[in-house]
Amino acid sequence: MQTVDNSEVNFSSLPADINDELRNIVHDIRRILTTDRSQVIIPDLETEYSSSTDNQWAFEFGAHQSIRAIIAEREQQLHAVSQEISGLKTVVDIFNNLHEQLVEKKAKIKQSMELHKGFVSPLWSLPNEILSKIFVHCLPDDKHLSLAQNEAPVLFTRVCKKWRGVAVGTSELWYRHRLNLKGKKDLQQQDNLYHLCLERSKGRPLSLVINCYAHQMLKLRKFLRPYYSHHIASISLPCFRGTRKVLGEFQALQELTLDNTTSRTSSTIATCLPILPLTVRSLKVKGSFSLDRNLPPIPALTHLMHIEVSFCSLSVVLRLIRPSSNLSSLVIKQYTSERIPPVDSAQVLTHTALQSLHILDTNMSAASLLPGLFNILSLPNLRALEVSGSQAWPQEEAKAFLTRSNCPLESLTFGAKIVTTDEQRAEYVALIPSLVVSHFVL
Repeated sequence: MQTVDNSEVNFSSLPADINDELRNIVHDIRRILTTDRSQVIIPDLETEYSSSTDNQWAFEFGAHQSIRAIIAEREQQLHAVSQEISGLKTVVDIFNNLHEQLVEKKAKIKQSMELHKGFVSPLWSLPNEILSKIFVHCLPDDKHLSLAQNEAPVLFTRVCKKWRGVAVGTSELWYRHRLNLKGKKDLQQQDNLYHLCLERSKGRPLSLVINCYAHQMLKLRKFLRPYYSHHIASISLPCFRGTRKVLGEFQALQELTLDNTTSRTSSTIATCLPILPLTVRSLKVKGSFSLDRNLPPIPALTHLMHIEVSFCSLSVVLRLIRPSSNLSSLVIKQYTSERIPPVDSAQVLTHTALQSLHILDTNMSAASLLPGLFNILSLPNLRALEVSGSQAWPQEEAKAFLTRSNCPLESLTFGAKIVTTDEQRAEYVALIPSLVVSHFVL
């Protein structure tokens, strides 16, 4: 006979807030465990028939009656133990439910305790000016932010009254945003939200990145109309046919990015350039584009100070920088190759304002751009030159370019994939003794 001994189980006094039904159940369990029934008795189920290995009893009438009596007894025993199991399961379920409630109660007590600990934290005694700077440093790395409820800066307004007041009063949190119109049928909610951000920016010019479909350009124009006059200083727009009409209404725009990566044609950019606002000082073009020979003049080029282009040819680069008399910085990314004819001294383009030239992320198919660019340009005020990519380095053309430019170059930076020797780098220092030559190594 097997037994399970629970005689040592001892209940302490029950909590006062346990309901009467549960109290009665606990008392019954305590009574059961502290009486003679404190042992679960496993009955002896062996019979004279248990050890039989054949059906010798099948033909004896008296045996049939005895076996049926045993079966009836087992049915009663099975029913009784099933009842006990069912009752125990009910008790276990009640206790599991009680356990869940106590765990929840513990969590709430802990949460309340941590909350009140926070009230005596030095964080709450910080001056608003310091807290404001902390908020700015806690912004996501992305330059332009979404207005999601669970992300900064909106999240700051949901912590407590003090944080909300500081966040709302910090204009640096509310002027750089990413506006995603894809899948948005109704702009009213976003319109209200961005009007609120405009109020919180306190006159600081807005910087926006727009993500939308071509058919939404009309809605975008209506959405941006209240901000055209003086509120938007920087914007990134997808380049579609309707982009031209959006650009024509900006009155204080200083930085413009035209994203042509999703357009099916490279000519869309060309239709936008002639109507660029004259206030623009920085132009970035993402994606491939070309400029037709019959393209009308681009008045805004004379005011640009920074140009960044990608997937374009040397002829396009020259066409952009030639009239850009105030251009001080030029970035070329992933240019396309083209056949460049020999250049004589009369064809050299001298640009006196350009001080920074970066040629980045190039590939072997564009290896002809560097010698072509070096042969056709003279930059007498160039101070920083950076080149990266996997093309062969045109040593002689680069030396001729620096000699022709006679520029006060301060830094020459090679990307990791450009191979130059110590002797080659020494030749540049010999031309410009104050030059610092850097070479990134993977």
